[in-house]
Amino acid sequence: MSVVISLHSYFMLNAALTICYMISRTMLRLPIFKNNLLQIQQLKFARYSFIIAIAAFYIGPVIVQLFPSANDSNFRLGPIVKIVSSQFTRTQEVVANQITQIASAYTLPSINMVIDLLLMIGIAVFLAKYINNIFKLYLIRKNSFCRHKINDVHILFNHTTAIPFCWSLFKKHYVVIPTSFLAKSEDVNLAIRHELQHIRQLDTHWLHFLMIIKIVCFCNPVMKLWINWFDELQEFSCDETLMLRKKTSASAYAQCLVDTASGLFNSKMLPQGALGIHGFSTSILYRRINMLFVYTPLKQKKLSLIIAYAITAAITASTSIAFASSSALSTLSTHQVTTLIKQSNFNKEFQVSANPEVVNELNNIRSSKQARSYMQASLQRMEKHQPLVETALTKRGMPKDLSVIPLVESGYQQLDESKNPMKAAGIWQIIPSTAKKYGLTVNGKKDQRMDMPLATQAALKLLNEDHTIYNNWKLAFVAYEIGEEKTDALIKATGSRDAWVLANSPKAPPSLKKILATFDAQLIIMHNPSLITENS
Repeated sequence: MSVVISLHSYFMLNAALTICYMISRTMLRLPIFKNNLLQIQQLKFARYSFIIAIAAFYIGPVIVQLFPSANDSNFRLGPIVKIVSSQFTRTQEVVANQITQIASAYTLPSINMVIDLLLMIGIAVFLAKYINNIFKLYLIRKNSFCRHKINDVHILFNHTTAIPFCWSLFKKHYVVIPTSFLAKSEDVNLAIRHELQHIRQLDTHWLHFLMIIKIVCFCNPVMKLWINWFDELQEFSCDETLMLRKKTSASAYAQCLVDTASGLFNSKMLPQGALGIHGFSTSILYRRINMLFVYTPLKQKKLSLIIAYAITAAITASTSIAFASSSALSTLSTHQVTTLIKQSNFNKEFQVSANPEVVNELNNIRSSKQARSYMQASLQRMEKHQPLVETALTKRGMPKDLSVIPLVESGYQQLDESKNPMKAAGIWQIIPSTAKKYGLTVNGKKDQRMDMPLATQAALKLLNEDHTIYNNWKLAFVAYEIGEEKTDALIKATGSRDAWVLANSPKAPPSLKKILATFDAQLIIMHNPSLITENS
C-alpha cells in the first residue's frame, strides 16, 4: 500500500500521464493514422493510451524485477540525473549555499512533509469542488421536467440552461435540453440523438473517471490537456456516428451546432461531471461543421489501430522500464528503516535515526549500482581489517560499532592526503595536526597515518577523549569530524546535545548533516548487509 501512495509513485504517475499524452497526440498526427482511423477509433486509442500510461508506470517496475539482466543494465536514469544536477549546482555555488542553509534550518519541517501537506490540501479542495458540482447537477435535475424515460435514460427539459448536455450517475443517465429548443422540433431531435450517442460511447462515465484522476493530479497541467483532447475527440466521434446514419441532414445538423454555439454567450459554466459543448473554441466548431460537408466515410481499419496501440504501448513501456531500472532495489519507507534500527539494537549513545536524511541516504545507496558496489567492496575490506580494529576497541572498552567510522571516512581504503583537500590520510582520515598531536610522524619521508595499528590507536585515543568531554559517542563522532570548538559552539547555540539538532542548526557546517546521514545509513547497512544485495 505504501508503494501506491508514496510521493515517488505520485510523481511517476504524473510523469506517465505527461509522457503518454505527448506520445499519443504525436501518433494521431501522423498521416498513416490520422487518415485511416475513424473518429471513434481515435477516441478509443486515446482512452486506451490513457489507461496504458497509468498501468505501465505501476506495472513497469514489477516487470523489471522479473528479468535478472535488467538489474545489470548500463542505462540508468538515476545516475544521469544526479550527474546533471551536480554539474548544475557546481556552477551555482551561491544558490547552492543558500539552499543548504535553508534546508539545514532545524525549525523548518521536512520538505517531504510540506509537499505531502500541500498535496492533501489540493486534493481536498478539488474534491470539494467536484462534490459541489455533482450537487449542482442534482439541483438541475430537480428543477427540470422529464418528458421521456427510455430504460435508464431520462430526457429532461430545463429553462435555466441555454445548451443541451448530458451526464451519468451510476446506472442512471440524464439528457438535459433547453426549453428554448422546443420552438424547433428538429433541433430537439438532433440534440437528443447527439447526447444519447455520448452516453452510448460511455463519454459520461469517462468524464467522471477523468475528473477523479484530475483531483488526484490537480497540480499537473497536462491533465487539462487530456480532458480537452477527450472532449474534442468525443464530439467529433458523435458527429461522425450521426452523419454515417442516412437520416441525418448535414445542413440541419450544422445549423443545430451553430444555434447551440450561439447559446454559449448567455449560458453559465456547466458543472463538472456534465458533458456539453460549453468551452469549445470557434476553430473547433468550424472544423466540426466543415467535417459534416467534406466527410468521406472510411472503413474501419483495425490493423492501423493495432499498430498505433503497439507503438504507443512499446514507447510508454520502454520509458517506464528505463525509469524503473534506475532503481534496482525497492525504496525503503521510514517505518521499514525504524524497524531495522530496532532490530539492530544499537548503542543508545549512537542515536541512530530514521529521519528523512538517513532514509534518503539509504535509498540513494540502494538505488545506485555504483554506490552499492562501493559499499559491498568497503564491507569486504572492513572484514579484512575488522580483527585489528575491534581488538583495539575492546581493549579500550569502546563500542565495536565505532568500526563504522573508517567505513564512512574511507571505505577502509588507505587513502593518501592527495585525495582530500584537508590533507587527511589513512583509513581514519587523520589530518596532519591531529596526527602530530597523538604521536604520529608525518613528513615527506614517512607518514604513520598509513600504518594501520598506529593510526587506529591515535584515532581511538582522540575519540575516547571526545567521549570523556561529551559523554556521548555520537557527539564524539561529531567532534572527530568538525573539532571540539565548533561542536561546543553548536551545543551552546542550540542548547541541545542531540547530534541531529546540531546538524540542523543554521550555524552548522553544511557537510555535517550529510556526514551524520552517511554514518547512520552505513551503520544500518553494516548490521544489515542484505540491504545492498539485488534480492533485498
